Amino acid sequence: MLWDAFLKRVADAHDLFEEDERQAFLVRFNERNLPRSDIQVAQDLNISEVTLQRRLGKGVYTHLVTSCPRLSTDKKGKFKIVRDWLKKGYILCQGNSTLWMNKTAGSHPYPIANSPYVERPPFESLCYQSLFKPGALLRIKAPRQMGKTELMARVLNAVQQQGYHKVYLNLCQPEESVVQDLDQFLRWLCVSVSRQLQKPLQLQDYWDVDLSSNDNCSAYFQDYLLEQIDCPLVLGLDTVDRLFSHLPIAQDFFGMLRAWHEDSKIIDNWQKLRLIVSHSTEAYIPLDINHSPFNVGITISLPEFTAEQVTELAQKHGQGLSQADVNLLMNRVGGHPGLIKQALIWLQTLGTMTLTQLLNEAATESGIYGSYLRKIWRELQDNPALIPALKKVIEANHSVKLPSKLAYQLESLGLVNLTGNQVMMRCELYRDYFGSRLANFGEVS
Repeated sequence: MLWDAFLKRVADAHDLFEEDERQAFLVRFNERNLPRSDIQVAQDLNISEVTLQRRLGKGVYTHLVTSCPRLSTDKKGKFKIVRDWLKKGYILCQGNSTLWMNKTAGSHPYPIANSPYVERPPFESLCYQSLFKPGALLRIKAPRQMGKTELMARVLNAVQQQGYHKVYLNLCQPEESVVQDLDQFLRWLCVSVSRQLQKPLQLQDYWDVDLSSNDNCSAYFQDYLLEQIDCPLVLGLDTVDRLFSHLPIAQDFFGMLRAWHEDSKIIDNWQKLRLIVSHSTEAYIPLDINHSPFNVGITISLPEFTAEQVTELAQKHGQGLSQADVNLLMNRVGGHPGLIKQALIWLQTLGTMTLTQLLNEAATESGIYGSYLRKIWRELQDNPALIPALKKVIEANHSVKLPSKLAYQLESLGLVNLTGNQVMMRCELYRDYFGSRLANFGEVS
């Protein structure tokens, strides 16, 4: 196993799915970067040394501490602790070991496994078909860890095999200061696309101080990038909901995407551009109906797995689950792909533990979902308005109505299913874990 592949498996096993944290981990601990300083690596990432250290300290190391207890220290030197820990684990894996056993009594080992893909027809074929049309705009919407990024990657690889150019950008990548300034953000967009297309940067030739940032960015795409290519470009923009909290930026940027889509009907170069946007939260921000990219094109709302798809995923993880086991798993976590995958990985790794034993501890701090659930709990605490709303849903034995924004936000966290104006708890795992933490909070009206 190559070192880079090993790092990705460690990231998956520790729920490092947030792009900035994942990127900080994969780049900082890349084999060639191990002897380099933080400031050198930060320069490669186009972020400050302080930002890199914050992403490692408050993000990455928090995820790793349960498997690497030496990180539970206020002293410096955590990078060296993780580096040495990873090297030891890499040697064990090369020796065909499937576990890293923590030395801390009672703590769980963490699994390392592949990430097989299960299709959810007809969504894959709908994506392919839509992107073969000039000026296509495809929107992928689903809560976190439902498979949006995996689907986008699969689609981008498929169109690349047809001779198309592909560019993938995750909007969690740029620093906060960049997404707070439209001109900086659009420059970042142009630079990132140019680099992936391996085109020389020509911003100085297209950025006119007398024109708006949107006009400059559009000119750069239309007159330079799209003019330089003979085949279509599929641009995948992941996690665009990061912009929803920056209303002025969001209104201008999403208005520009809509304009590009409309221009593709009459301008040849824009017909070469095919857009994919993915997000977790519904676009509840105020956008003029004629300037929104969220009411045109094709929308894919990814559903949960069916029992048959859970069975298929289990087989790809080397687990021959009975129908009773599939029902047990889905009764606990629903058809949530991320939660099901994690359970299967642990079953594969632990070997002797049964699914029933695994799920009995699932809603506890020491259970297999502990890190994931604690992360959601921290986000709820950062948004206090969601807490009484979630309490109301948990305590109801039926669907309830919530204010639209609260319902959309709870759905984006993956906690509820939203049907019309009614929400219900997504699964018993969430009801049990968060129910015990919400007992002291008031009702929502």
